[in-house]
Amino acid sequence: MSETPLQVMHLSRRAHEFVAHELLVLVLSGRFRPGDRLPPERQLATTFGVSRPTVRQALGVLAAHGLVETRVGSGTFVVGPAPPETELAGDVPGLRDVLEARLVFEVGTARLAARRVQRGTEDLELVQAIVEALERSPDRDRFPIEIDVAFHRSIAQLTGNQQLVSLVAPCWQAMATATAAASTRSRWTREDTARAASQHRAVFEAVRVGDAELAGFAMERHLRAELGRLADDGPLDGPPARFFA
Repeated sequence: MSETPLQVMHLSRRAHEFVAHELLVLVLSGRFRPGDRLPPERQLATTFGVSRPTVRQALGVLAAHGLVETRVGSGTFVVGPAPPETELAGDVPGLRDVLEARLVFEVGTARLAARRVQRGTEDLELVQAIVEALERSPDRDRFPIEIDVAFHRSIAQLTGNQQLVSLVAPCWQAMATATAAASTRSRWTREDTARAASQHRAVFEAVRVGDAELAGFAMERHLRAELGRLADDGPLDGPPARFFA
């Protein structure tokens, strides 16, 4: 008996992981917005050619990552990104300061993730889906802050070090606020989104194969490119390029 295209896709991935991956891409790429209700389980099962229990498992994966929530009697809804902490509201750090702090933390985070990542794990699948979400995003004329935060958070999660995740998290929260201010001065383009997507892919592939040095280099290049595009007050004067070599 010949295999269907969906069955071929499932040869290297369990059915619910495939469905979770595709739904995650749709959610993060903006096809479903925060507050939107997802199609009912029966419809999703038909769309993906799987059983309703498989769809239920996939939705459970997204719920575990805080991306959707099921409301009894109402359905499953997309959950929006967490707002910045209130203590940041009165004293918003500059974009350059935020990105410099991220350089210090996240280059090492990418290296550690590459050393510790377990190939074929659900967490690695999550990072891949986030990378693909930006590559497929239909809303490419603005800085993709939600996807960007999700990507960097997922890389940190791959280290298995929750203390590290908690240290870097305030930078992501501040980044959302600082980027919103910067976007009023500098227009983000589709070319910028394509470049960011390519840089996310480079970090992911280096982490996936366990190349710590390449992962650190790719992350540093990505963060410096973000600063160069979003900041309007000249090049970063520290840490110097390849400071982390």
